[in-house]
Amino acid sequence: RMSRTSTPKAAKTRRSFLYSDLLTALRSRIANGSYPPGGRLPSLAELTKAFGVSAITVRRALRELVYEGLVQGHQGLGVFVKTKPRIHRVLAGDPDRSIGDEIRRAGFVPRLAELNQGAIKADDKIAARLGLRAGTSIFRHQKQTFANDEPVALHRLYMRPSLARTLQKELGNAFIFSLLKKHNIPIADLRCEFSSATVAEDESKLFQLPAGHPILRVDYTAIDPKGKPFLLGETLCRPDRFVFEVNLPQRGKSRPRRPAR
Repeated sequence: RMSRTSTPKAAKTRRSFLYSDLLTALRSRIANGSYPPGGRLPSLAELTKAFGVSAITVRRALRELVYEGLVQGHQGLGVFVKTKPRIHRVLAGDPDRSIGDEIRRAGFVPRLAELNQGAIKADDKIAARLGLRAGTSIFRHQKQTFANDEPVALHRLYMRPSLARTLQKELGNAFIFSLLKKHNIPIADLRCEFSSATVAEDESKLFQLPAGHPILRVDYTAIDPKGKPFLLGETLCRPDRFVFEVNLPQRGKSRPRRPAR
């Protein structure tokens, strides 16, 4: 009797695992470009054979992907990965436009979600960039940006406590450059570094991407009119959702060459 009553439960658990496993695999292949935007997913029969699951399981996973907005079905043609416009981030002159502005221009609705904030001890790298001693107490703020409820960026800010006291209450609901402008805090210079990174274990749930997935990292340092750094920022962006444009204006015009005599 015990075996008869336990078999349906075990089978149910197994089916649930297969569905979850298939859904995770399909999401991952869409995220890493194995199934590119605009491309057609394998047919129902092909997915059933490739993953060794039932047609019912495949249909259920595809319905979930449609609900999440990752794919769309076309009658008689198949299921296709949705194409999405990229968010065009422009860095030129004064950084007046925030990521939120660029998200709106791309046709999405931006949203911020505060993760945490508080005092930390500056490590060697952060202390050196802020011109402080290692171990000095500084303020850190972390939040996430969404585009139509899709997580697209993770932000970490590091600043001295004096600046944090001015901005702390508004950091969770505003983009940093807009906030600095609101409080008339000038940026004389903004130094940016672009590098590639991978999604860490604790970031995978935030981005809904597997750990180790490629990510774009932007580190920036804001310099005040006296030449001192007062704010550090670290932004992790989904590389499939962002394009960065950096304009480098010439500071002086070159003198025209005199014609040779």
